[in-house]
Amino acid sequence: MAEGLSGSLAQIPLADLLRMLGAGAQTGRLRLTSGLDVGDVFVDRGDIVHAESDGTMGDSAFGRLLTWPNGTFMFEPGITSIDRTIEKPLDVLMAESAKAASEREAIRRVIPSTDAIPRLVRELPMDAITVEAGDWRILARMDGRTSIANLAFELGFEEPEMVRHLVRLKNAGLFELEIVQSAAPAREPAQRQLAGPQFFQALIGAVADAMGPLAEVIVDDAVEGMGFTRATLPRDAVSSLCERIAAEIRDDTHRIRFQQTILSMLRSRAA
Repeated sequence: MAEGLSGSLAQIPLADLLRMLGAGAQTGRLRLTSGLDVGDVFVDRGDIVHAESDGTMGDSAFGRLLTWPNGTFMFEPGITSIDRTIEKPLDVLMAESAKAASEREAIRRVIPSTDAIPRLVRELPMDAITVEAGDWRILARMDGRTSIANLAFELGFEEPEMVRHLVRLKNAGLFELEIVQSAAPAREPAQRQLAGPQFFQALIGAVADAMGPLAEVIVDDAVEGMGFTRATLPRDAVSSLCERIAAEIRDDTHRIRFQQTILSMLRSRAA
């Protein structure tokens, strides 16, 4: 992997890309862009050692980068970081990020939007309740007209801090939310692109090089194990399929060569 690689995060998710770099024991900088946002992940002989994005570093920056569903990447071999802010292996980072995402989703179920308008309930759901001073400041400013975002601004709270207060107060039944509906028309869900026969032709060739003449059977079994057929496998499931097949290659040299071949193939498809 001497040359720099580039492609689309929609085609090759960050986690899959880092697994491939890890399998090849690569060293370098992975530059990520999504809109106006930019982030970097540094790997040293396949290990993630540093991440930074939007002024944050380490685990928190890495977790933020994992949430980018779209964007581009460019891997620049040989570039090292003077900082080492990450000591955990990829699987641990992924597990922690998944837990944080689950917690954020639990919060969103209670407070779906900071554009929502909180309104005090007319009757308390219990005979008595203890309210902290910080919570009372928030409750006292609820007028049924001001959004959560504007309340946070008026009271000098960062929005995440305001939301944490409101989750506790909402669960206690002290206010209701009025959800402000957007005037924009709902979009039809985008149809998922399929992997296509050309992809499978190239994949079977790569599997045959690594595992021998049963390549078609191996590929079909892996596709079926994901609940698809060659005709229905979506393009965004390609990386997961290749990772599943790579796990079946016992020889380390053949497995790394297969992963590098697939990475180059996906790169050319994303270009």
